[in-house]
Amino acid sequence: MSESAPEISVVIPCWNVSPWLTRCLDSVFAALPESAEAIAVDDGSTDDTLAILRRRAESEPRLRVVPLAHRGVSAARNAALDIARGRLLFFVDPDDSVAPDYFSAMSKALDEDGADVCVCAFAGSRLKGDYRFGSGDAIRAGYLPRVFGYSFDDVRAWYAGKPLFADREMASACRMAFRREILDGIRFDETIELYEDAMFVSEALLKAKSMTCVDRGLYIVTDRDSGAMRSVPRDGARLCRNKLRLLAKRRALDEGEGGALGSLYEATCVFSALEMLAATVRGRLPRREGFRFLREYLADPFVRRSLRGFPLSWRRPAVAASVLALRLVSAPMRPSFLV
Repeated sequence: MSESAPEISVVIPCWNVSPWLTRCLDSVFAALPESAEAIAVDDGSTDDTLAILRRRAESEPRLRVVPLAHRGVSAARNAALDIARGRLLFFVDPDDSVAPDYFSAMSKALDEDGADVCVCAFAGSRLKGDYRFGSGDAIRAGYLPRVFGYSFDDVRAWYAGKPLFADREMASACRMAFRREILDGIRFDETIELYEDAMFVSEALLKAKSMTCVDRGLYIVTDRDSGAMRSVPRDGARLCRNKLRLLAKRRALDEGEGGALGSLYEATCVFSALEMLAATVRGRLPRREGFRFLREYLADPFVRRSLRGFPLSWRRPAVAASVLALRLVSAPMRPSFLV
């Protein structure tokens, strides 16, 4: 590789992914331009992951391998971001793969449209809109609501028969490309285990002035049972802690925008409280601990306001009953079983 800065940097966080890693690397290097770098951060793997990376680096000059003690995917990505030199930044998970023209198509779209951010579809799917926006305001109106959270309008549409996920886009940093300067000062929140991508992407979108898209399935996801999307919801305590940290992150981003984002996630606050309640009553964590988490969540003034304003409908009687119960327990005089 030349000493000049690479055109592209690809961030690959790795932890115990030896069964999938070679396939991922093969697809990345088949698609990656010669004037590029891939930064693979081994997050303290206990299998053959690091050995696979080091063997590959011996024959692949575009690969930089960074070994770390185990700290989680966000810390691994941040370590790579701290040393990435590319003009454009991509993220690839080590159990996934990419199409042969993934990097070239996304880079071309960014340059031709003069955009700060580009998104493509996952393999086998299409995007849910034309995400070509020429201003920050247009991004906030046209894309941010699809990844930041659920609004009361989303809930009303759900009651009327529209699927709740109908307008959602999975807020993955993978399948997105960013101009490097957009990510200056932005890092993954290392306290969040699940949906950390949504917060990172949202923060980048708040900074972006333009956006484009490639409506083709260029990013290929591997569905496996051991990922955080499966493991965190099964563990009630991890789920509740994650909900509290997500709330803190959303609140911080909202406050940074002068409260302009509140309507985008007020229903999310209620749904999160309902998830915490369900995890507690279904025994996924000790009830005393679960209700302690729930009390802490309901103590937030924005959450309480969201509970009071959440629209109710006979079409979803279980939701209505649960929201009414949460309104009761969040009132100043809480029932003794929550004390």
